[in-house]
Amino acid sequence: MAIAGAIVAGPQAAHAAVDNHHGQATTAAGQVHRVNLDALVRHNQPATRTYTVRPGDTLSSIAQRFYGTSADWTWLYDQNKSVLSNPNDIYPGEVLKVPSDPPANAASYAPKHAKTTTVLTSSATQLSGTLGCSGLEALWETAGGSSSEAFMAAEIAMAESGGNQYAVSPTSDYGYWQINLPSWGPNLATFNPIGNAKAAIQISDDGTNWEPWTTYTSGAYAGRC
Repeated sequence: MAIAGAIVAGPQAAHAAVDNHHGQATTAAGQVHRVNLDALVRHNQPATRTYTVRPGDTLSSIAQRFYGTSADWTWLYDQNKSVLSNPNDIYPGEVLKVPSDPPANAASYAPKHAKTTTVLTSSATQLSGTLGCSGLEALWETAGGSSSEAFMAAEIAMAESGGNQYAVSPTSDYGYWQINLPSWGPNLATFNPIGNAKAAIQISDDGTNWEPWTTYTSGAYAGRC
């Protein structure tokens, strides 16, 4: 079987050895041929990788890094809609799927509400650690939660975790809003402040249904803020 990018022919191909340092193959006859090692590396890449968002990242810069063109950010967004509700809102600590082979027409993807991506500000990273009621309200709204439900969201979080970012229960409930790992998976059950708040927003239907939280059904949230 011929290897893309390697210039080998006939029975000599069976005796070719690749020099990984110089990207060359030496045949039994002593001839040296250039091998496209980049192609071999790409061939052995997993179908989907993951990438943890860092401060300053945008979908455009991540697409440029992995695909060589910022235009593929729309494909990247399309593949991560379970994590991202808006292409402008990505936050440090979020884990994105990065498929290795975007389609040839990836640049034509046009997700609804897509806008030019922007660099993150540092304000979102300050809402972390142990938070009080006002900090939890701000975190809820920063993650996209309804401002009219922010107070209740803060009371639930205080009842669930005491405002502790790294709270974890014996039943594997994580973060401020104690998102259950077996029920919701690692993308939602996270210690990442924005990720945890987004999970609470999703599970509670933006604060309109707190039934999944026992601190709500038992009334333990009342008066926490």
